[in-house]
Amino acid sequence: MRNGVCVAGRRVVSVASGLAIGVVFLLSGCASQAELPPQVSRNLVDLRDHVVRGKAQVQTTCNAARDLVQRPQADVQPQVDRLLREIEAMRAQAVNSRQQYANAQDEAKAYFAKWDQEMAGMSESMARAGQERRAESMASLESLKSRVAELKAEVAPFLTTLEEVGRYLKLDPTASGVSATKPKVEAVVDREKVIMKKADAVITQIDAMRGGK
Repeated sequence: MRNGVCVAGRRVVSVASGLAIGVVFLLSGCASQAELPPQVSRNLVDLRDHVVRGKAQVQTTCNAARDLVQRPQADVQPQVDRLLREIEAMRAQAVNSRQQYANAQDEAKAYFAKWDQEMAGMSESMARAGQERRAESMASLESLKSRVAELKAEVAPFLTTLEEVGRYLKLDPTASGVSATKPKVEAVVDREKVIMKKADAVITQIDAMRGGK
């Protein structure tokens, strides 16, 4: 239908969308921590919990690894078994966290698509304000995406190396086997502090997006 109201509405949304795109590009140059609507931010609660649990699992796994290579007992089998359990738990935690993040992304995408549609039926001033807020919120999501990617870039090789160590120790669960893996284990667990820092950055971003101080 081509009446004045509808055409004007489409024109307003087109202009506002252009402004919004500009805001996104301006904000994407630095970390954005704009508060998100609760319909979006509440979906990040589970992701935050996964990151917190992931931090704890990384620490537990590193403790088990250090205990094995720095304080091996006469019978190393119990220590090896403990490390293998923690590596498997960390792997499962990583899989769950990736799925939770994917779910949060899908839900946010659907919500912002609806937001864009709703702006089409509003006045010029309201549509402009709405599109600017939408752009700010999307910029925050991009900041979260960047921080999650940085965390993943640290965790992925960390876990891959530990899984390789675990496979070897299954073949050679002896003091000599532990000695053979020691250099690699010590090198990888030295990355613990970096992983903690990256995880904290994700948590801080989520808290800001949820309106936290």
